[in-house]
Amino acid sequence: MSINLHSASEYDTSYKLIQLTPELLDIIQDPAQNNQLRFKSLDEDKSEVVLCSHDKTWVLKQRKHSNTVLLMKEFVPEEPISFDETQLFGLSKPYMDILSFAKTESEFETREAEGQLNLDAVPMYDGELDFRERAMKKSSTRIFETLEELLENSPCSAVEGVSKWHKIGGSVKDGVLCILSQNFLSKALHVLLMSVMAESLDLQRLQIDDTYQAVGKDIENEFNPYTKEIIRTVLNKFAVQEQQSQEETWRLRIPFIAQWYGIQALRKYVSGTSMPLDEFLIKWKSLFPPFFPCDIDVEMLRGYHFKPTDKTIQYVARSTLPTDPKERFRVLFKLQSQWNLEDIKPLIEELNIRGMKIDSFIMKYARRKRLGKKTVVTSR
Repeated sequence: MSINLHSASEYDTSYKLIQLTPELLDIIQDPAQNNQLRFKSLDEDKSEVVLCSHDKTWVLKQRKHSNTVLLMKEFVPEEPISFDETQLFGLSKPYMDILSFAKTESEFETREAEGQLNLDAVPMYDGELDFRERAMKKSSTRIFETLEELLENSPCSAVEGVSKWHKIGGSVKDGVLCILSQNFLSKALHVLLMSVMAESLDLQRLQIDDTYQAVGKDIENEFNPYTKEIIRTVLNKFAVQEQQSQEETWRLRIPFIAQWYGIQALRKYVSGTSMPLDEFLIKWKSLFPPFFPCDIDVEMLRGYHFKPTDKTIQYVARSTLPTDPKERFRVLFKLQSQWNLEDIKPLIEELNIRGMKIDSFIMKYARRKRLGKKTVVTSR
């Protein structure tokens, strides 16, 4: 089998070649999915271009190479082509003609990555009365009014974007897309829990309307920042929506809520100073609404504290730790000379950008050894 190859092409930068992984090829060939593929970037200048499906994101990286890639198509020559059959070296006669119409010296590789939300134009809401007016005055760019607008302008898939939006406490207030501040989110959660418990609502089957009415009962004659959208935001962050239910219902994530209160307790009571562990547990428990049904354990707070001694605890903010792995380990061992493996992992995992096994990553900067049933990590 042979073909005739013809070339009359020059380098043409208008063509962009993309390597397709088997997964991307399946999406392109599936009519139900291929119309959702989008190219996106944060801006028109230096940001990376990404390719997004309904639920995944791929970063495009341009790779130049020394070989020339020809773009070819089948064609019919204007005049029949004659050739010497002795030059076929035993192959059959060419059965088709292919023309190279362009050539390029680079192509784009696709690498699956985590999609990101473009939050540059999304303001923070802290419960203020004149929020929309302030947001419009402060903004030097456009204001998003819906989540769909934000997703369209963010380098991420729709599924990733919605998940991240719920995780960061994204909401809508007075027609402006916003993020609830940590302070206001904590207040809203506390008010919600107090209200639904006072009304004896089922914590495993909460509904928006019932929850909203319960929250509004005690603040009917006051400014009420807890709109239905705010209630929905709190439930999306601290509860799980039941997919099999005919009605929209949410089941509270009790352990996650307990952890949230624990982190607030760390920041409030042991930020910059330590406290006996037993005393801290009492203060942690005191922050919950009365009779809130949950268990607490200091292990819930891994990644947010260290222990100056075996019986004391103190808050550590990851944002204040060095981003260089060697320096971070040095600082962590200065705070605490010996760490249980499970306690130090959340504080260093984000630095393992090459995806090494966590034990191998730790061994690059520290020592690990067995003490009974536990694995401990110490400095070199």
